[in-house]
Amino acid sequence: MNIAEEILSHSNPIAPAVIEAGRTYSYDFLEIQSAAVAHSLMLRGNGKGDCIGLNCNDGMYYIVLALGILRSGACLVPLASELSGVERAHLIETLALDAVMTAKGSAPENWSFTLEKKNPLNHKQNHESLHALNPAFIRFSSGTTGASKGIVLSHETLRARIEAANQGLQIDSDDRILWVLSMAHHFIVSIMLYLWRGACLVIPASHLAGDILTAAHESAVTVLYGAPCHFIFLTSGEESSIALAWPSLRLAVSTTAPLVSEVGEKFFAFYGIYPVQALGIMEVGLPFLNQADRPMKLGSVGKPQAGFEIELRAADGGKVAAECAGELFVKGPGMFDAYSFPWATREQITGLDGWFCTGDIACVDKEGFLFLQGRTVSQINVGGLKFFPEEVESLLCSHDGVSKARVFGREHSIFGMLPIAEIVRVHDTDEPVSALQLTSLCKKELAKYKVPVEIRFVESIPQTSTGKIKRSGTSPS
Repeated sequence: MNIAEEILSHSNPIAPAVIEAGRTYSYDFLEIQSAAVAHSLMLRGNGKGDCIGLNCNDGMYYIVLALGILRSGACLVPLASELSGVERAHLIETLALDAVMTAKGSAPENWSFTLEKKNPLNHKQNHESLHALNPAFIRFSSGTTGASKGIVLSHETLRARIEAANQGLQIDSDDRILWVLSMAHHFIVSIMLYLWRGACLVIPASHLAGDILTAAHESAVTVLYGAPCHFIFLTSGEESSIALAWPSLRLAVSTTAPLVSEVGEKFFAFYGIYPVQALGIMEVGLPFLNQADRPMKLGSVGKPQAGFEIELRAADGGKVAAECAGELFVKGPGMFDAYSFPWATREQITGLDGWFCTGDIACVDKEGFLFLQGRTVSQINVGGLKFFPEEVESLLCSHDGVSKARVFGREHSIFGMLPIAEIVRVHDTDEPVSALQLTSLCKKELAKYKVPVEIRFVESIPQTSTGKIKRSGTSPS
């Protein structure tokens, strides 16, 4: 099967698919434009069996190009705009992409894309095994177990994942969804789900509260699916004064990070809807939604969706006692098919029993609601963009003036965390390394959200008895 072909074949051609910059685009428009992209790719010798990277700004054109890549039979690999040039080049080389599509333009009459053909790599990792999965999508993510991985989803897995996610969301053709998330990170499941159900995406002029509310009122938006920062923007500052009645809003979902209860309460006071907390896991899908009516449950990610099972395990692998914390394991429909680099099938990761270890520490209350309490690894989450400190530490330590480095997340009221670095300088040098030098190094090599906002010079960094850096999640200010 081909998920993009199925979506467009059963859609209503005259129904609105996307509203952007005052223009409404129909499903027929999507079908025609994406077919042209697929045809162009195939004429260039790309298509079935290829992995194609997509480098494009968020918007209508991103949707057209992504669908075109999928319809050509190729596997879509998003190249997120926040990646540095070094990171993008590393991803392209690591996944041995067959081509990279770079697109420009904001209106149909100005659209254009270039296709950079990559030289075939004889050492392409497990090409035959990947091709056998009928892959639709590879996302090179921060991972959940301490290292970056290329997560592979097949066309069949995508369909199962979409159907499972919609058990709770209940998206249908009458819905208009306000889009404020990154398409590179959320397209293949979220947007594909909306298109699968024949809904309409509304893309605001910016993520500022005023533009979000303007788009919401003008297009009668029914669903808001955003990060906690969007809910904070919509309930604070001068923009809150234009928070008019939003009678069309039926569902507000917060994802990527926990939503503070006070923000949820304020959102209800403004708009009459309690935000639903969602927990999406790239390897698993959308296993949790907190749809409790009571605001006291805003600290929870909810109960498992239909079809999903969970287990909380102790350090020795045994199940934990009721209402006690343990490591969260999940299984259900739409689980990932493989890791592309290093290659590993789902069965090799989860075992024959199918349980996936999320790396989260959680507990379940008497009513069955799940509460996250931390992670078993040191992942840092900046506004929903996640990375591991070891990557930044390695770069910092590559500087001749740095002896040791530790990077951690400091709590932030809007973005959840901000990265902070502690540095032990090399002492036997005439010119000690400066914070400006290290910041410049990070800006050159890393995505912006990974660059430490503060660099502290210290005499020593705490270590374990085995010489490893001591970590405890977020660090005090």
